[in-house]
This record gives sequence, structure tokens and C-alpha cells, in this order.
Amino acid sequence: MGADQEVKFLGLPDGRRVSYREMGVSKETATRSLLVLHGLASSRLAGMPGVSEGLLREMEVRLIAIDRPGYGLSDGNPAQTWKTAAYDIAKIADILELGDKFYLLGYSCGGAFCWAAARYIPERIAGIAMWAPVGSYWWKGIADSQRTAMFNAITPRTRKFFEVVRRVPFWMVHLFVKIFILREIRTEKWTQNVKKRASPADRIHLSLSCISDLMTRDTQESLKQSGFGLAQDLHLITSDWGFEPADVTCVYHGPFHIWHGDEDNLVPITLQRMIKNLVPQLVVLHELPGEGHLSPFCFNEKGHCDTLTALFWEAEASSELLSDDSSTEEEGRSSPQKAAEEAD
Repeated sequence: MGADQEVKFLGLPDGRRVSYREMGVSKETATRSLLVLHGLASSRLAGMPGVSEGLLREMEVRLIAIDRPGYGLSDGNPAQTWKTAAYDIAKIADILELGDKFYLLGYSCGGAFCWAAARYIPERIAGIAMWAPVGSYWWKGIADSQRTAMFNAITPRTRKFFEVVRRVPFWMVHLFVKIFILREIRTEKWTQNVKKRASPADRIHLSLSCISDLMTRDTQESLKQSGFGLAQDLHLITSDWGFEPADVTCVYHGPFHIWHGDEDNLVPITLQRMIKNLVPQLVVLHELPGEGHLSPFCFNEKGHCDTLTALFWEAEASSELLSDDSSTEEEGRSSPQKAAEEAD
């Protein structure tokens, strides 16, 4: 059955509907639950693009790919903030019974919502993996000269667009999306422009029909809410996030992996290097030489396997270490101490 035929729905407490699809093993047999957050102008159809059911079954993963609010078939939330988005993630996890703790994977702009989850619902997150994630170019720890260097690393069109979006109200952003972006996406011009602006590695990747076909379907699906989600993403990522990376380190102490191609011209790898310098104790940065924004992650079995292995191994190794420490503590107590406690 095609991914677009597998849509399911859940209802949030405030009445909004969220669409999603499942892959991997069932809730009853899963040992790991992974919630995937898609990027800008994307949808549940992407998920982990091209991931094999065999890999998910081998790792006993139940994968949930949602349409984030305002994308695909999910209702938008006009009052969405980074904090409310994180709380939505927790509610979705509860409704789908993902467990007390679950894993997150964020691709591109989906990574921004992983940052929010780490900040606002850290107690629910077993581990975080991000692929070429968006961050805030205006975090306080980033100097003006560093910000300029990062902007110079992305396409001129993207740079100019961000500068304009940052200065106008949301309704203007949404109007622009509806009038210009939606119109372009409904034609082949969108695909042609994406390929034209892509890095060399991504251009080769987009020549594969499986990738270009999915991208076309995924982008079309993402805009079924008149581009509301896209406009809201643009508004949020260019506004004040309300927290800094250092704030995350105070509350979240689990695995936090970032994979990024050094030829990515949509989200510059220099952003991740700046973040790594700001919070070296939090971020594990995997730099991917010669790779772009799509090539390491779309229909790339090695990339998928590496991501899941690193994410699960670190989280479970830490859990086992804590368990071993508790056992050692128990065994290390004297017999009289144990006897006294038992008597009590």
C-alpha cells in the first residue's frame, strides 16, 4: 500500500486533528518508539525518506511520521509557539502510547521542533537525532560576523527571503506563500528551481526518479492547508525563539545528535559548528564530507542505519550504566545496613 494511502488521524484535547502514518513494528512488539518531524514544505509522506521496513523491524522500531500542524491533513494552530508545539508532541506521544520516553528525529525545519522539545518536555525524550536542522541565526551566542558568514553560505534567494520574513507580520508571510509559493509549487517550475539551486551532491540525488517523485508528492501534500504550516514555520524560525541553546543544557541530558553535509546550501553547516561551540557538552556533530541537504538522508540506507544505531546505542548504554550503578550501590551496602533497613 502506498504511503499516501496509509493516513491515520488522532484528536488532540482542544479538538484539532493530526494526521500521521506508521511504519515498522506494532505497538505491542516495539522496543523503541520514534516520532519523526518533517521539514519545511514537507509532510508525513517523507518521514525517513526511503527507510526500509526491514531495518525498522530489525531494530524493533515503531516509527510515527506526523503532518505537523498546518501541514498535509493536520489542522493548524494559529496560536502555536515553540512551547505549545512541544506540548503537542507530548500529547501526540500519549495518545499513540509511545511510552514515558520516546525518540525524536527532526529533518531540516523539523529539527527546530526537536530543540523546542528538548527545552520544554525534556523528561519525555529518550534521545534526539537531527538531520541538517534549522536553528536560530539570531541566538545571542552567535556574533554578527559569524551570522554574516552563515548567511553567505546559503543561496541568495533564501538569504533575502529570511531577511524580509523577519520584518513583516505573519499575515503577510501567509499571503506571500499563498500567492507566490503555492502557485509555483503547482507547476514544474518549483522542481526545476529546486534542482537548479541544489548542491552538486543533491543534484545527482534528485536525478533518481524515486527521490524526485517522492519530493513532488510530498511537497504537494504539505500545502493542502493553503500553506499555513509553511508560513507559520517561516515566521517562527525567524522570530525570537524565547530560549538559547544553553537553556537546553540545563534541562535535557540525553543523546543529542546532529548529522550535516558540508555542501548543504540550504542550511549551512557553519550553523551547527557555531552551536557545537556554544554547547559542546550537549551536541554530537557528525559532519558528512561532500554531502548536501538531501543526499545523506533520502533513500540512503547507510545514513538511516547510522542514525538509528548511534541514537539508540547511546541512550540504551546510558540507561544500562545507570542501572549498573544502582545495582553496585545496592550490593556495596553492608549487611548490617541492609538488615537495619529491612527491619525498618
